[in-house]
Amino acid sequence: MNNEETHLRDLDDLGFDAWLAVWKGEIVVARALDRDLKANDCPPLTACEVLSRLGAAPRGRLQMQELARRCFVSKSGISQLVTQLQRQGLVEREGDAGNLRVTYAVLTDRGRAELRRSAPIFLGGVNRYFSRYLDEDDMHALTAMMKKVLLGHGKTVEAPDPGEAAGNLHEIIEE
Repeated sequence: MNNEETHLRDLDDLGFDAWLAVWKGEIVVARALDRDLKANDCPPLTACEVLSRLGAAPRGRLQMQELARRCFVSKSGISQLVTQLQRQGLVEREGDAGNLRVTYAVLTDRGRAELRRSAPIFLGGVNRYFSRYLDEDDMHALTAMMKKVLLGHGKTVEAPDPGEAAGNLHEIIEE
């Protein structure tokens, strides 16, 4: 807890209700997406997130530390995820000859094929369980609000060039 003492009577009901709605919404949608992925014999949502981040990256590779940041996972958490995906042949680790402290996660051909197969299920689920309930203004407003929260916590919002990332993903999905 920070230095500001909080008392129950000081809680902002509207702020708490907004947080609760976002939290519950995320849980409901994530569970539904995981169910769809599992029913179609796809990797779980966390693995799909890693595959999609790598698929969006130039040459399908990211430094492990950057991958952890983009997936909002700890360094040890991303290491475990990459190890699991590596065992399945979806990702491999690659060192940097110029800097031995740097390791990259790289999407393999098999990982690209899995991403191509799983992406329509995942993206269809995002539409089915989330986007269809919001109009364009809602989505812009929600995105702006969540960016404020993320930036308020010192988190960066997305890849440096989201247009390039989307193009890289579309290239894989449409192969």
